[in-house]
Amino acid sequence: MTIPSDVIERIKISNDIVSVVSGYVPDLKRAGRNWKACCPFHNDKTPSFVVSPEKEIFSCFSCHVSGDVFKFVMLSENISWIEAVKKLARNANIEIQKDNHNAIKPSEKQKIYSLLERAAAFYHKNLLCNPDAAHARQYLSKRGVNDLSIEKFFLGYAPKGSLLSVAAKQGFSAEDLIKAGLIAPATGGSLFEYMSERIVFPIFDVRGQVIAFGGRVLTDERKPKYLNTPETAVYSKSYHLYGLFQTLPELRKERKAILLEGYMDVVIPQQCGVVGAVASLGTSLTNEQAKLIARHADSVKLLYDADDAGRKATRRALEILAEEAIESNVPALPAGVDADEFLCSYGKEAFSTLLAESKSSINWIIESIDEESVNLSPEKKAKLIAEYFSFVMKSPNEIIQNEYIKKISTRFIVNSDVVWREFKRQKYLQHRKKYYEKKK
Repeated sequence: MTIPSDVIERIKISNDIVSVVSGYVPDLKRAGRNWKACCPFHNDKTPSFVVSPEKEIFSCFSCHVSGDVFKFVMLSENISWIEAVKKLARNANIEIQKDNHNAIKPSEKQKIYSLLERAAAFYHKNLLCNPDAAHARQYLSKRGVNDLSIEKFFLGYAPKGSLLSVAAKQGFSAEDLIKAGLIAPATGGSLFEYMSERIVFPIFDVRGQVIAFGGRVLTDERKPKYLNTPETAVYSKSYHLYGLFQTLPELRKERKAILLEGYMDVVIPQQCGVVGAVASLGTSLTNEQAKLIARHADSVKLLYDADDAGRKATRRALEILAEEAIESNVPALPAGVDADEFLCSYGKEAFSTLLAESKSSINWIIESIDEESVNLSPEKKAKLIAEYFSFVMKSPNEIIQNEYIKKISTRFIVNSDVVWREFKRQKYLQHRKKYYEKKK
């Protein structure tokens, strides 16, 4: 049975190596950026077994065994590689399709990568040199994007309907472009080019490969302002973050990420020297993206727009980050101001102050649900406190849950032991309800 490489990558991303190893090695403890323990594969008297969440590998300095999360499960359970993949897929609730005759071949994937790289170079050259891209260059200049950022993010411009003919000269067919997510069939037998007449933002994976594109329209207000290329054999938006590749070296040192909404929100902060600025790709934060963040950062600041949609996205993102036990905080952007606009208007020092004055996740949740907690009736207090429990339950760590409960207790002037007992009761009732629903 052949498992597509993108499915294997999804399984790997969804199984954090520290979490998997700790299930087999209870004495695994943090040691700086890594984790250490006595090696489970030989009679080890001093901790020589190291797990690196950044590199996603384990190794023992004594017996020299090493590998990724699949190799660890293979050795621990004495099973084959394919059995280890299937086991970890079940852990992550990822279904492996048995019917594999339509799986894309590695050579076809390489062809897609090559085509995407060439498309990115074509778009980039047009932004720099094409007279028709003058308005795109003016727009970027007006938004404060400098030449270094244009190079760093490999920004481009797509002339109207010109990619197909250029790709054909390089040996690529229309079918190739469709598979790469660059064009799509349109009405009347014509072809629609996703990035046509847009400023182009190439999307890179953590290895620096171009996997997709986002584009901003400049002139035609009838078109969507932003448009992303569709998911392909090499791209699934739930598993990637815009700007991560560009900030990865610094992020690994500081271990602090800033999660923003859009492309420009990322470009300008990184241009100003802000480390860890990344964005989800045209969607709210996913569990897979949170796991990706957890590999490279210990804390996240959520800097979404200060409107209703932004607040809803913030609440959802906080819940997902809590599930991964990632420390999260929420700075308060002024209403109607994006992160890049704030930086251009007020500078990096003011931006740093904004980040420093962030509210903790639980404080933000409390204030987002209730603005006035004094002089409430007992019934109202009980109802509001119960609303917070759904967020507290997202964390898998009981120490974190207990600290959240203390914050809630202080806010509502209720004994924390009482609130903790009620939380435990509600948690039990919820688990029992889910258990009986599964049995139906």
